[in-house]
Amino acid sequence: MSVINPRNRLVNFRMSENEFESLHMACLAMGARSISDFARSAVLEKMSQHRQSAADKDNQRVVELDGKVAELETRVGQLLSLLAAMETPVVPETVEAGMMAGVRAGF
Repeated sequence: MSVINPRNRLVNFRMSENEFESLHMACLAMGARSISDFARSAVLEKMSQHRQSAADKDNQRVVELDGKVAELETRVGQLLSLLAAMETPVVPETVEAGMMAGVRAGF
């Protein structure tokens, strides 16, 4: 029977005697088949946690940006209401140009 995903890559690192003993004891306590199996599982779990953490940060940033866009939409609506109350005709190009001028001025 052939292996679908063969493990043909080698990762090697050095440990102190104390670190190795701790690793060996952890393997026994966790019921790992071997130190290699235990180390592989630990590394893959850490990688998975890192990917999840990065995804959570991305999702948080999207939520923050959504909030800022909603706030901007509200403010633009308020500005349009004020302009309408002043009975000033609003041309979309004029509003956009005014917004760009505000951005350049630092508003």
